[in-house]
Amino acid sequence: MHKKTDTFDLDIPKDDIECWERYPKHRWVYDLSRLLDAQHIDWSPFEVPHLVNRELNLRLESETAIVKQPGLIYTKTPAGDHLCTEIYISKGEIKYMRHLDPISSKELVGLIGELELRLSAFVTMHFAKFVGVITCETHGNDIFRIQLRPYSDLSLTTNSEAVKLAKRIYKRTDSSLSGLTDRILHETLAS
Repeated sequence: MHKKTDTFDLDIPKDDIECWERYPKHRWVYDLSRLLDAQHIDWSPFEVPHLVNRELNLRLESETAIVKQPGLIYTKTPAGDHLCTEIYISKGEIKYMRHLDPISSKELVGLIGELELRLSAFVTMHFAKFVGVITCETHGNDIFRIQLRPYSDLSLTTNSEAVKLAKRIYKRTDSSLSGLTDRILHETLAS
């Protein structure tokens, strides 16, 4: 039996639009061409023989359709195992990393290797001072999508380590006691 986690009192971003507003310094992760450039992965604004995979350059998931006509770019066809990885980051330091199957959303155990080294190096280079959970969608060792929020619904998560860290990262505080809300603290640290 799975126990539901109470996330009502947590300040977890609901969609990419909220993340766009909350983390202005890291908006570049939603621009696929910039994400590929950061990894030195070839792409083109037009189709060429070795770049035939057509992708949306900017994809923001939201309950409402805000982006009407996003631009397209061409990339190499993704190869290798397709995974989603949630990375729990506090002040630029990785506190926890877990891999999820993108189809079933089940947690995969025992994956340690080149992918985790690549993700660790990427976070160290590009997420200094960041506080939050990011989701990286990978094929092989290449990162093809990043979201500045958790992949899974944390209220349904049974992984106690992930829940404990999410509560520390996204907890709300009473502004009359501390002077700063966690959202303001997140924005300050992430900028």
